[in-house]
Amino acid sequence: MAVTRSKADAAKLAFFALLAIAMLWVIWNDERFLIVSGDPHWQLIAAFQGLLLVHGVFGATALALGTLQFSSRLRRRPGVHRWIGRGYLGAVAVASLFAGYIGSHFEPLTIRIEQYFQSGGWLLSTLVGWWNIRRRNLAAHRLWMMRSYGFALIFVASRIPDGIPGFRWNDQLLSDVLWGLVVAAIIVPDFIAARIGAAKWPS
Repeated sequence: MAVTRSKADAAKLAFFALLAIAMLWVIWNDERFLIVSGDPHWQLIAAFQGLLLVHGVFGATALALGTLQFSSRLRRRPGVHRWIGRGYLGAVAVASLFAGYIGSHFEPLTIRIEQYFQSGGWLLSTLVGWWNIRRRNLAAHRLWMMRSYGFALIFVASRIPDGIPGFRWNDQLLSDVLWGLVVAAIIVPDFIAARIGAAKWPS
């Protein structure tokens, strides 16, 4: 059964409030090296700093533009919504391709295959979403773009544990978590769409 628009909007606001908190948590605990020149993490990424910069800029752009696409107000302005969507598509294309290369060449061997599925799934779901809107299949477009954004959120979700005192990754745990997040990015949007009612999505 579809939920009411007010409940859907309240749930959406709560989700993005939590996402903002999670992003600040991740930036503070995991990405601080970007503003601390002496951070030892620079040594770990020395071999692919330039690639990571391109991936990071376009990945952050995709996260920001993807968030805007969930705005009911912007969706009521089709021209703005389309241009933001094109920007998101371009940002995902660049970020996902760079992520696939970095992940399959510089990450631990235990997650290199997963990196292909993660980056490839992000790009594929975005392209399928774009293809469906070209065919005027709005319900399928929204579902696939939710999947695409789910893949984008793996960046945030997989880094939240880094700030937990005493937490330590090992290769097996990292692999298990990343594969689980890939599966979640694919199937969770179906449950959300069923709950909201994909064909009667709030406009």
